[in-house]
Amino acid sequence: MNRNEIPIASPCNADWSTMILADRGRFCGACRKVVRELRQMTEAEARGLLASPPTEGLCVRYVHDATGEILFRRDDVVPVAKLLRRAAVVALAAVLPVGSVACMGAAPALTGSPANVPVASSASAPVQAVMGAPPAATPTPAPSSSASPQ
Repeated sequence: MNRNEIPIASPCNADWSTMILADRGRFCGACRKVVRELRQMTEAEARGLLASPPTEGLCVRYVHDATGEILFRRDDVVPVAKLLRRAAVVALAAVLPVGSVACMGAAPALTGSPANVPVASSASAPVQAVMGAPPAATPTPAPSSSASPQ
């Protein structure tokens, strides 16, 4: 999705870092709205949010690269909590055999290093954040049912 698809007519200059954390965004005391952070969503989730009918007016924040492409959460990114649980299970699985061998004598020396976990690097191109109210979504007509009775 390109930033041209979500034009912000009047970008907001409120300080993002001073806003209070809220559901997928932060609460802005100036406009008294929750500013939704599109980078915390997948592109499909963001498109769904932008297409849904607004209740009290929608305010979003997005980050885009030099080409105007908006950055979203990747679908294949594993949450940190899940990685920590996996690491704990692997560590426990590695320690259990060592503990049972300890009763029979000296434990064998452990060698090797922890598994390298790939970390997503930031884009090499500079990014820019934009915050404000996008234009209201135009409701799309529901598809007509052409099913005939059987």
